[in-house]
Amino acid sequence: MSGAYSDPKPATQETQEIADKVKVAAKEKVGRVFQMCKAIEYQTQVVAGTNFKIIVQVTDFPQNLEIVVFRSLKDQFSLTSATLLIMEKP
Repeated sequence: MSGAYSDPKPATQETQEIADKVKVAAKEKVGRVFQMCKAIEYQTQVVAGTNFKIIVQVTDFPQNLEIVVFRSLKDQFSLTSATLLIMEKP
């Protein structure tokens, strides 16, 4: 369905590769130094291309990182947003 994000799915190798492509831009956007480790899950949104909302584990912080990456119809990738998520205590 156009416009809505898909249900969350476990990350794939493709999702990890997309996250790796925008690693430097994500660090700059958040304004902190950290290591992006592993994509955990993702959602997609069909627009004039595809948005990927990816949850990534990071080191050095107890938070995960949510990144939104746009893939154009010409298969070019750009970071739209990067947000450190507040982790709820059990």
